[in-house]
Amino acid sequence: MFKNQVTLEKAILCGFCLFLLLVGCQLTVGQNNEAVPTSETISNKQEMVLPTAMTLTPTRSILTATATRTPFPAPTISPTPQPSPTSLPMKTETSTPWPTLSPDEAANKVLSLLVENQNPDCLLPCWWGATPEQTAWLDIEPFLRTFAIKTRTTPLGASVTLPSPESIAVPGFDYNVVYVWNEFGVIQEIEVDPINIAGYDPQTMMSFYGIPDEVWVKTFSELLPGEVLPFRLILVYQEQGISFRYYVDAVRTGETVTACFEPGIEMDRPDLFPAGPRIYLWEPGQHKTIDEIVNIPDETYFPLEEKTSLTPETLYEKFTDPNQSPCIDTPADLWINP
Repeated sequence: MFKNQVTLEKAILCGFCLFLLLVGCQLTVGQNNEAVPTSETISNKQEMVLPTAMTLTPTRSILTATATRTPFPAPTISPTPQPSPTSLPMKTETSTPWPTLSPDEAANKVLSLLVENQNPDCLLPCWWGATPEQTAWLDIEPFLRTFAIKTRTTPLGASVTLPSPESIAVPGFDYNVVYVWNEFGVIQEIEVDPINIAGYDPQTMMSFYGIPDEVWVKTFSELLPGEVLPFRLILVYQEQGISFRYYVDAVRTGETVTACFEPGIEMDRPDLFPAGPRIYLWEPGQHKTIDEIVNIPDETYFPLEEKTSLTPETLYEKFTDPNQSPCIDTPADLWINP
């Protein structure tokens, strides 16, 4: 009987412990006093059905991988217009060829062109129908070839050898006109050799073209071998694009060197001192330095006012006054010995 009572008490005690164990597993307390669901409560919630009223609607739209964007229109780019180079003048098949002149006719043609060049229709820097920055080489070449002795051309220039009548020829020298053109074939510069012809003296040229912008001179203090005393005078017209370079035989009297430029004067040495000047022509308004005008290495020139008592203005007044002699005086001691 005692054993049965003990067994009954053990059974009651085990049941009570089991009850406490079941109750303790239902809830556990977290660190923040918040209920943490156990595995049993999760299992129970899976069996619940949420009401439809609890469906959540997102407050903003979210782009997904399948969303499409409206592409921006491609920018329209207008290319900057580029200047097209001026095409070279082309010969036309319908143009009438110039007749080739005989040697005598060619020499007379040159003489007439020299005499008639100072006319209102072709004042310098126009030379025989060609004006720098206006005339293309291909436009003037056919005309020149009718009386030229020979023409030597390069990609950017030509030297034309011309016949010269015996009365105006410089003994021992060819008479040449040099043309320089740009990449489009438009003439930029013209250089004309000196020749023994009247009408191009400083007095006449200043009467035509006015007061020079610049006047340059060069001489020596003593005679050179051959008993000559060279004197060089350059008249420059920058705005017109013209320069004249004269070469005369000066004289020394005491301590003064004197150079005279009488129109039509007979030269004692026409082979050294031709009556006509070397003429250099370029685009009007384009400033040229004295070195570019002379274009001879180691050839130094000086401003007129630095070596004489004259200025370009007073030189013009003196040379265009028929009552004054067109001569230039300079102190010999201002120049070096030859």
